[in-house]
Amino acid sequence: MRSIFLDYSTTTPIAASVRESMQPFFSELYGHPSSGHWIGRAAAEAIEDARCNLSSLIGCHPSEIVFTSGGTESVNLGLLGVARAISANMTERPHFICSILEHPAVRQTAQQLEREGWDVTVVGCDPYGVVPVDEIERVTRSSTRLVSIMHASHQIGTVQPIAQVAELCHDRDILLHSDAAQTIGKIECQVEELGVDLLSLSGHKFYAPMGIGALFIRLGVPIESILYGEGCEAGLRPGTPNVAAIVGLGQAAKLAQAGLQSAIDRVADFRLRFLQQLESLIGQKLKVHGGDVERVPGILSLELPGVTAEALERKLPEICFGPRAHCNGRQRCPSDNTLVALGLSQTQISNTLRISFGWTTSEDELHRAVHMIAAAYESLVE
Repeated sequence: MRSIFLDYSTTTPIAASVRESMQPFFSELYGHPSSGHWIGRAAAEAIEDARCNLSSLIGCHPSEIVFTSGGTESVNLGLLGVARAISANMTERPHFICSILEHPAVRQTAQQLEREGWDVTVVGCDPYGVVPVDEIERVTRSSTRLVSIMHASHQIGTVQPIAQVAELCHDRDILLHSDAAQTIGKIECQVEELGVDLLSLSGHKFYAPMGIGALFIRLGVPIESILYGEGCEAGLRPGTPNVAAIVGLGQAAKLAQAGLQSAIDRVADFRLRFLQQLESLIGQKLKVHGGDVERVPGILSLELPGVTAEALERKLPEICFGPRAHCNGRQRCPSDNTLVALGLSQTQISNTLRISFGWTTSEDELHRAVHMIAAAYESLVE
């Protein structure tokens, strides 16, 4: 069975040059980067090279990059680390704002902030999956100190107006964090243009290995470590660095910067052609969640009338689709925060399928997938 992978929003394969860049650090260059001998110095230099590659991709100074174990740790360090540094100097109860669209890493960190004495407000979105800036403005208070709005939805791909949110926040002396796991290496993501103070990213979303991520922290932003031990990463991330994974992340950043526009164009073309061909084969127009607003080019959230996504997945085990909705572990949830926020009924949610394309999606895979899905759909609606 030749599998077709259509789940690039969940994870991506490790790029060939990324694997090659990592290999020496599993064998001859295995030294600890804090060691004074040449093998340790080689590891330390490789980490700094990777930091420079990543900072070049997002347009910041290398000293503003802290490596982490992934997007979730980056979110936790950014939000909890800043919140604790801020609240230590406040006399009133501090206030945090996030959106209903956020990944569980942000939502559950918000719950922890509540336990630590913060007020938390969750703002909604419009029918296209975009968080209105005026809604954020409406709920801000004099005690609002931190806002977190994702750069793009992992479920439907809509890009949020981060630059406008940043302008609003900075006019009110509020720090802004953004979860950019779905946008780094997929669309232009420059921290100066976005205006963010903190930005989280995950390596396995753009062809680096799992288990590595980073947090951008703008110089001057107050933050403290949330882990304890012998300090690395400017004292914010104790523990021995995962040198090979960091090197892989740096190489992935280098690849992304070199080929970003061509990748955007190719993946956007795949998404458009897939939709057009599928609609042609099944003879009806499909509902695309998020409409025509700005989006990550490779994500397609489709509603299939009369057929559940689960039934289609069972019919096509050789195609790796994106999750419709998920809880912890293997348990399925009846709905997804994003789809509920769009105002969809439970039936519409059940009929929604997420497909995402990537750099390594081939013409053959596109052709095979669209015909297989159309055939399976027709067999299920008969």
